[in-house]
Amino acid sequence: MGFRRWIVCGGALELNPDPVVPTSGVKKGQDGGVKGMIKRRLQIDEKRKSNTQLNTAGLSSVGRFGSRESLSIPVSAANSLDLSADQTTIIRPVHSSILGEKYCFQVINSENIHCFGCTSAAERDRWIEDLRRAAHPNKDNCERTENSLSLWVNEAKDLPPKKRYYCEIHLDGTLYARTSSRAVGKSAPRSNHSGDGGSGASGAGHGGGGVGGCQLFWGEFFELDNLPPVTQITLHLFRDEDPKKKRYSRDDSIMHPLGSVALVLADIKGRAYQEKWYPIIPYKPPGTSTAKDQIGPQALLRVKAKFQNLKVLPIERYKEFAEHVTVDYVGMCSSLEPLLNVREREELAGALVHVLQSIGKAKEFLIDLGSAEVERLGENEALIFRENTLATKAIDEYMKLVGQKYLIDTLGDFIVRLYNGSESCEVDPQKCSASDLPINQRHLKETCGEVVKRITDMHDSFPAELNEIFSSWVSNCEERGQTDIGHRLISSSLFLRFLCPAILSPSLFGLTQAYPEPSTLRTLTLSAKVIQNLANFTLFGEKEEYMFFMNEFLEQHWEPMRGFLQRVSNPEIEIAMARFDGYVDLPLRLAVLHNLLVDIISPMKQDTIDSLHPLPLILNQITEFHGQDAQRIPVSSGYGVPKPLYVPPRELSKYTPLHNSMQQLPVDSKTSQAKERQRNQVKRALSVPNRRNQHQVVRKQTSNEDLPTQCQDEKQFLTISSPDNVKIKRPKPVPWIEKDEQNELRQRTNQEEEQTSIDRHAQELATLRLGVEKVSERELEAENRLEDFIALSQKQNAQLQAEVQELRNLLAVREEQLASTTFRLGVIEEEREEDERKLNVAVAAVERLNVLEEQIAGLLKDVHQLNSVNGDGMKKAYINS
Repeated sequence: MGFRRWIVCGGALELNPDPVVPTSGVKKGQDGGVKGMIKRRLQIDEKRKSNTQLNTAGLSSVGRFGSRESLSIPVSAANSLDLSADQTTIIRPVHSSILGEKYCFQVINSENIHCFGCTSAAERDRWIEDLRRAAHPNKDNCERTENSLSLWVNEAKDLPPKKRYYCEIHLDGTLYARTSSRAVGKSAPRSNHSGDGGSGASGAGHGGGGVGGCQLFWGEFFELDNLPPVTQITLHLFRDEDPKKKRYSRDDSIMHPLGSVALVLADIKGRAYQEKWYPIIPYKPPGTSTAKDQIGPQALLRVKAKFQNLKVLPIERYKEFAEHVTVDYVGMCSSLEPLLNVREREELAGALVHVLQSIGKAKEFLIDLGSAEVERLGENEALIFRENTLATKAIDEYMKLVGQKYLIDTLGDFIVRLYNGSESCEVDPQKCSASDLPINQRHLKETCGEVVKRITDMHDSFPAELNEIFSSWVSNCEERGQTDIGHRLISSSLFLRFLCPAILSPSLFGLTQAYPEPSTLRTLTLSAKVIQNLANFTLFGEKEEYMFFMNEFLEQHWEPMRGFLQRVSNPEIEIAMARFDGYVDLPLRLAVLHNLLVDIISPMKQDTIDSLHPLPLILNQITEFHGQDAQRIPVSSGYGVPKPLYVPPRELSKYTPLHNSMQQLPVDSKTSQAKERQRNQVKRALSVPNRRNQHQVVRKQTSNEDLPTQCQDEKQFLTISSPDNVKIKRPKPVPWIEKDEQNELRQRTNQEEEQTSIDRHAQELATLRLGVEKVSERELEAENRLEDFIALSQKQNAQLQAEVQELRNLLAVREEQLASTTFRLGVIEEEREEDERKLNVAVAAVERLNVLEEQIAGLLKDVHQLNSVNGDGMKKAYINS
């Protein structure tokens, strides 16, 4: 990392000892170099501070020109900071628009402020986390609140023409970010804005204006995390300096905001974006400039924003939830996906990717989703990663997470060159002249050739995680005999979802902040089309005849593209690859996923909620720690209380071994011993000798006790052994023969009962089998119908997708035609104004010519009269002579 200059902040001045060559023509000894630059900056800041009365705490002291120099400290200097002594220390990232450098972060304590620069977003996040743990070692075990702001600054209307403007985003008076400087467009007729913003305030006080204002488009996105408690969000509109003016002759009015927009915090809280037109309240500093420098009462600013303050519990509260997500993410996704809309799928996929990345299961998650996508689509491989499924959104988010450095190393310089260049790549004959067409075609080939070389020349910043995912996909497809689908998975994910969208919209992938100009946007669009066709190994068709000349370029680069796809999916590649070294805040991401699932599941029907068990119950257990007012998922009574592992029977004490059930029955004292002996003889086995019961007290029998007679024994025998209570007199056999007959009788009875039971069960089983066969036939018929319906639906879906894509292409063409027409109208308007000016000059000249003609006519008349008088005089003189 190169050495970076130090920043002036917190009242302390820290300078880089290396001299800086002045570029503005300042002579030596006249405050040149770094010292003069800082002195002039402080003077400008003091003037601006006194004029605007804005709180310049934090980074606002950098000033307007802070984005033009390197103002961060090398990150290695952060090791020398003592953060344990000051509990009020704040560590947060700094937006690139403030310092003009990416991946910086800020350390604020009670004494001063330091800014540090890193080489990547992952390195910055890791440093921020390490410093936060140094300041708060027990961070994960404490409850905290995380504030974040996501904001789109889209466009403005009715601004003074022929100027450049930018916006600054202030939170509680502190500058956090600023937009790029953009010039206004041409005049547009005045329209009613009350329907655009969704608020009556947008149209209030805007009447009476018959003159149209000018439009200005930014289209810039700002995501600010780790914010302190915020009470006020304000956007200040500034007029940028004229670069043609000399540095010391610039207008002081650029130090004052032209107007401001205050966002009501309560209106933008929540998960959903709120978009509307806001009236710009003019700012009039005392004793200032003329009316031409001020905005009118009809000026509007279109903003889309959302603010979230999320309560994060100690990590132990999310333990069961994290285990459930880790073990059953496949089942959870398959159950939830049919119930979600596109926005919810995108949010859920992003939250799951961050959670599983922190746990270490993100790769398995993506591999499973890719395999499921292949099984779902079957032979319709053209639709892989082209639908708004959880798999598509998850691979999008994962590639942005682990592939940011690779994307910057591959496309960063290329995008910067296109933004700064002026070469045209317009190859549509309807949009450019015939003389420029060959030159533009050559420019497009050179541009696409540079992109292909940057991509196919694989370097060490390619994510190793993507290589492992791609190799697993290819291996799974080869096992199924679908090798081509494996490469389709790679090209669809890496190019269709990552590289080509980054080329088409670089500002959404962190490659740049500003939205491209129309000519640059056209070059990016055509380049993305060529690269996508190259990755799909398809040529341009009749729909884009003007691109036929690129088919030869595509065929020439097919082999390098095939080699690249094989290398990125080769698990044994020798090229060293980079691994994700960033940090994911697991408690924060679990809190985000918990809130998201609660918001998604709560409005569902009760049957649907019950089918997701036990997820709703786990979510509600976490919600209990958020207070009584927190939103909960309605759970049925059967699922509301966890089931115990062991349910004891009723009146368990009556059935314990301490109570013999026979003691609860009345016993005849005279026959108790005989019955007991009989019972003991039935229980014991014949092969075991008769033993005395050790648990019973044996009493001595005296001669006066009545012994059981033969009749009593016979009756007792007949009563016990005969189930039909039929008394049959027979000679009493010997004891062991009597027992054998009794056992045989019981065996025969048991066999008859078993046979009857078997016959009955066999009949019931036959009936059940018949019913199962009928149900199976119905299920088979329903399955066939479902397959036919799915095939028809997929076919119709493919047709609809093709129609949608065609309509999108047509819309893009119409938008380009509209932009071209708007530009031409602007040119025509300028020409009309110039012609009108010339006409006025010509009319004035004609009027002056008429006056001159009248004067000449008068002079000629006078000359004629003089000639007449002279002629008469000469005649008289001649006559007299």
